[in-house]
Amino acid sequence: MTAVDARAARRATREDRRVVLHAHRAGYLALRGITRLGRVVRVPGVGVVVSDAARMRQILLDPTTYSKVGPGGSDQLWTPIIGPRGLLNMDGEEHAHLRRKLTPLFSQRFLRSIVDEVLTPEMARFEAALARHEDVDVVAVIERAAARIICRLTGYPEADAAAQLARAREILGFVTLTTKQFSDAQLAVVHDKLAVLNESTRAAYRSAAPGTVPALMRAEGITEDDTVSVVTAMIVAGTETIVSFAPRFTNLVVESGHLAHLAEHPEDVPTAVAEAMRVTVPSPVMIRSVLRDHRVDGVRVRAGERMVLANIFACARAGDFDPFRPVPKEMRQLWFGAGAHFCIGMPLATLEAEVFAAALARAAAAGPIRVVTRVRKQRTMAASYRRLVIRSEAAAR
Repeated sequence: MTAVDARAARRATREDRRVVLHAHRAGYLALRGITRLGRVVRVPGVGVVVSDAARMRQILLDPTTYSKVGPGGSDQLWTPIIGPRGLLNMDGEEHAHLRRKLTPLFSQRFLRSIVDEVLTPEMARFEAALARHEDVDVVAVIERAAARIICRLTGYPEADAAAQLARAREILGFVTLTTKQFSDAQLAVVHDKLAVLNESTRAAYRSAAPGTVPALMRAEGITEDDTVSVVTAMIVAGTETIVSFAPRFTNLVVESGHLAHLAEHPEDVPTAVAEAMRVTVPSPVMIRSVLRDHRVDGVRVRAGERMVLANIFACARAGDFDPFRPVPKEMRQLWFGAGAHFCIGMPLATLEAEVFAAALARAAAAGPIRVVTRVRKQRTMAASYRRLVIRSEAAAR
């Protein structure tokens, strides 16, 4: 990059860090302070905090020493919500067996059919609005599209898609970077919100509703209860991935100047999306329970302790947003995890992100796009914008 481009990229990256800071100030500042003390740090009452990509990858690839299930593990947070078999709160052979059964649901052919049916028409409307030089709120556009995709996958009625998204968000509203478990009052609210979604999932499963995840899971021999757990996990943990990413990606490529390059070179969209994932980090923190005593970079770790993998700071060590710089090997796709628990929804999230990015690049080919309004979200697990309004400046020629 030129010096000017480097300054623009630095400003864009710093703005994205402010988005994270607004979302969870206390947790972000605390973790940032801890990671500045070292790449592996013991913190009383928290656990051992790791912010080195290579060490994190080793931990994620070592199921004999670390587990998602156990004292301090992430299962303690999610199991009371999604039940004992929701994939993201499982480990070992049971986890591997269920994951193998779910793999057909994430084939490129199936995912492409869903995206073509739901997301592609939404993107056509998005491009048309920009072509008319209207002010377009990226958040509203992607929220509507993401909610419809989840409804399409789960069998939930699309006419009530906005309500589905609101329910998922209310549940996520109880989660922060440092949340270990939900209170009884929070669980009561969560179960009330999930009742409607679970009822819809069970109905789709029993009726074998064509093209839905519940019907496909039934065809794979997965039980109704396990189906409810997995679908609930998809709704609660997966809904916000693209909703959070699209506005942040938009701001990054517009403010850094890279959108103009993508308009001329749409073949670089996948690279830009991957780099933006590195900056925005879909999984900012990952938790593991320690299974045996050992040492990590000289720090003593005991069985039953909690490992806090500060993914957001590990990925940030590669620097400012720059799609032209190769990502270090140990960091590649770390934002989706690694090993047996590598995010099974990654293909869908990536496909959605690339379809959105391609639409934005096509719109920019008609003329410069600028950000008109930015309103950051506050106190939310999924850091992003509450509003991000953009406008095509082609009319100003």
